[in-house]
Amino acid sequence: MPLCVYLCYTPGCQVKVDRWMPTAGEGADAKIPCPRCGNPLTCAWTGSQARTPNLKDASAEVFHRKR
Repeated sequence: MPLCVYLCYTPGCQVKVDRWMPTAGEGADAKIPCPRCGNPLTCAWTGSQARTPNLKDASAEVFHRKR
């Protein structure tokens, strides 16, 4: 269940709305009106929950360079 962030780019409004959506695709396709001005919000980010890396483990994937 990804967290989707929506922004309103209307001058003077600039509202940010966070919503949990069933899928990233559904979040990107959602037509959400701005609660302040009523214009449609733009989907700025669709992220998914990721485990926090174990920084005490030297062999953790976060410490290896991607090639």
